Amino acid sequence: MNLIRVLMTIVFPLITYPYATRVLNSAGVGRAAYVASIVSYFQLVASFGVNNYAITEGAKIRDDKAKLNKFASEMFFINLVFTVLAYIGFAGALFLPKFDGYEMLLLISSSTVLFTTLGMEWLYELLEEYEYITIRSVIFQVVALVMLFVLVRNEGDVAWYVALTAVSTVGSGVLNFIHSRHYIHLFETRVHWADIKVHMKPMVYMFGVSIASVIYLNSDITMLGWMKGDKDAGIYTTASKMNQVLCTLIKSLSTVIMPRMAYYLENDQKDNFDRLLKQAFRFMMMLIVPCMVGMLLISPEVIHLISGKNYSEFFPSVTTSRILAINLFFSPINGFIAYQIFMPKKKEKIIFWATLGGAISNLIINYLLIPVLSYDGAAIATVLAEAMVMLICIILGHKMIPFKGMMQGVWKYVIASVPMVIAYVLFQKVTFSSYLIYMLLMIIIGVVTYGIMLLILGDELVREEVRMIFGSRSQPGRHRGHHRPEGCRGNGIVWRAGC
Repeated sequence: MNLIRVLMTIVFPLITYPYATRVLNSAGVGRAAYVASIVSYFQLVASFGVNNYAITEGAKIRDDKAKLNKFASEMFFINLVFTVLAYIGFAGALFLPKFDGYEMLLLISSSTVLFTTLGMEWLYELLEEYEYITIRSVIFQVVALVMLFVLVRNEGDVAWYVALTAVSTVGSGVLNFIHSRHYIHLFETRVHWADIKVHMKPMVYMFGVSIASVIYLNSDITMLGWMKGDKDAGIYTTASKMNQVLCTLIKSLSTVIMPRMAYYLENDQKDNFDRLLKQAFRFMMMLIVPCMVGMLLISPEVIHLISGKNYSEFFPSVTTSRILAINLFFSPINGFIAYQIFMPKKKEKIIFWATLGGAISNLIINYLLIPVLSYDGAAIATVLAEAMVMLICIILGHKMIPFKGMMQGVWKYVIASVPMVIAYVLFQKVTFSSYLIYMLLMIIIGVVTYGIMLLILGDELVREEVRMIFGSRSQPGRHRGHHRPEGCRGNGIVWRAGC
């Protein structure tokens, strides 16, 4: 279900963003991206590291309704307090001269801060309620898509575009808050400072991680907007769009297994933890390698698809997109190491120092390269910052990372990608009537040859999927994960221990 949800987050931007670039042009898109990057800093304050901490710790007690109620109330209270503080800071920021002319856009975009808090997405993730999350997300994406075509019609409709990017968050927040009563009852018991205090130390570390993450994820657009203007920010946003989508797809598995990993550790199921860790990493690598190769090869066509008739205006983003394709290796692996290995083992300090190192690196390199290389400089800074994060993680946490088990068989994914490169070289000698035909052929050839090569090379994950597709479900030992005994669904909300 989460894969479907993430695929929808890929499909809808492929429709909405090209439409936006055609109607709003690079300056309008850059203006919207700049506003979103500013609001993200206040969203950071409001969240105060609640999300990842709540998912990891809440998953450990999800079988106990009373404990879960108490824990959820404490998390929501902390989130609410910091949301108020974030809005106080936001109100003051509106008077800064740098934001003259952006006030209305900032106010509209800031609605996401409140409704993210009300939405308590962490609750549904720790309960692994991905069916509900998926259906809800798709509904609001469809609504936003229809409204986009109706309301965004010319270059002056940037405010409508910003509002529609917030629709999904606002709608989901309202629905989540109402629907949460099926699982918890907030503030059934009073929240005491002694209870809050217990969570503060690990959450301060996670808040530090969040600050550093937002800095090195958003500082590129923010600094481009300040140092070069809306147009350069728009070109960079276009270049990063598909890479962000692919990163989200690759990381979707990591997001899903985080509560389950924490649950296994809490219940002393180390064998299950290690097995799931290795399987998940190999599956992630199976996606990373072809996505990297594909983006390096067909970035011009992807940018053309996104920008449409304005391709000549956005053409400089092709090189930027290819630089960012390298980040498809660093970013998902960093997230996996941080949240699937360090986080369940309560090593928030390592995550904090690694992320802080990445943030500082990104700020320094952005400052040095943006004046000279503009959007390409920002892309280089992003890649080098992620590389720095990986280096620090390996240095500080190498004893906890099972390199041998995780990297086993990864060479097969590299070899399986070679036919894609061969097809690219051969197609350079052929003239196609449309870039879409060329791109479609490259994707089809890439997917088919990649799958065939992995079958020939004997990749266990691919062979397992083939066996399942062709009716081997009933055979013993063919299932991924564990067989779920009769009655394991419990109360319909959470899995009982041992299931």
